[in-house]
Amino acid sequence: MLTALFLLLTAAAALLACGPVAQPAPAEGNALPAAQQDGEAADPTEPPPPPTLPTPTYPKIKHSQLQYDVVAFEEAQDAASGPSGQSDTAPADTAVFVQIVLSGNKAEVAAWLRGKGITPGHADDPAISNLGAYVPLSLLGELSQQDGVIEIEQIAPPFNP
Repeated sequence: MLTALFLLLTAAAALLACGPVAQPAPAEGNALPAAQQDGEAADPTEPPPPPTLPTPTYPKIKHSQLQYDVVAFEEAQDAASGPSGQSDTAPADTAVFVQIVLSGNKAEVAAWLRGKGITPGHADDPAISNLGAYVPLSLLGELSQQDGVIEIEQIAPPFNP
């Protein structure tokens, strides 16, 4: 009889040590576990859902750091300009060397760059379909929206010792 009692207590302890029973996966379209839908607290042992990544503001700018730099510059510019539209504390506009991959409209994109005071490389070479240029952060978002631009890639400038 003691042996049976011992086995029963051991089995009960083992069940308690295993923790909660796994719940079935939620039905499709139902992202919350059943406990949270009923207003109960989430299970602390359950990992949190992965964060949803925001849609890039400028999807044609291919490097995430460059996208971040452009958006951060624009936000800083907006915050510094304030309600008057003028600012003495606006961030410095840094030019980065980029390759502009085009599907067409090379002459129009080159003319747009020249109109902004930028001299694009390979603009007059019909054998090269892309353009290269130092473009300020303030113009990269607008450049990425020009007709014919497929993507903008940041390139490290040549090393000149």
